[in-house]
Amino acid sequence: MIDGILGSGKSTILKTIHEWAQTCEHKTFRLQDWTQAQPPRFEDISEFDVYFTYEPTRTWIGGAIRYELSREDQPYAGEELAHAFALDRQIMYRRLILPALNAGKTIIQDRGVSTSLVYQPVMPGGLPLEAVMNLPGNRLALKHAPHALILTRISAEAARERILKRDDESKGVFADLAFLKKQEERFSSDWFKDLFTSHGTQVLELDTSGSLEETQKQATQLINHLLTTC
Repeated sequence: MIDGILGSGKSTILKTIHEWAQTCEHKTFRLQDWTQAQPPRFEDISEFDVYFTYEPTRTWIGGAIRYELSREDQPYAGEELAHAFALDRQIMYRRLILPALNAGKTIIQDRGVSTSLVYQPVMPGGLPLEAVMNLPGNRLALKHAPHALILTRISAEAARERILKRDDESKGVFADLAFLKKQEERFSSDWFKDLFTSHGTQVLELDTSGSLEETQKQATQLINHLLTTC
């Protein structure tokens, strides 16, 4: 699982992992390329070796999150988003992630339950952390916590500068400096790391504040450490 504040370089890490998969001649499935109205089921795409997922999805509940619940003109509360994200997550785990893991496949997740634990308790109208953790989809994800969680590290100020230079990024609440600082603090907190290590997850940090070339080099070293064989 790859996570971190908005604008912190997650896409660079994911690109590096995709290049690793191509080098190893793995057959890859990317959820972002899925175009059907219903979310994929593992049994229909079981021929792949490596599965790249991301959240929220773009089907069913994920589509509602992206195209309705995230609207800025009439914003929804953190509690409503927490329930929607947890349900979207539960569906993806049951239809795709858990069957793929049981079949011995490799799953690369772009965000996940880690994001909900950081974001939703501090959003307006949000739920307490324990309540977010106890939503069924989040309980399921924590029960099957990732083997490794890579956290991209950059200051909130530097992340905001990057976000504001992009045409394809939201300039709403997620790009707000105060909210970015809250994200940064929570991703860096001891309770957050302890929560995942207690579930058997190896938590790793990657400094993404340097140049693109520096980040790519560090990402390659990290991926070679985690994914040692093809």
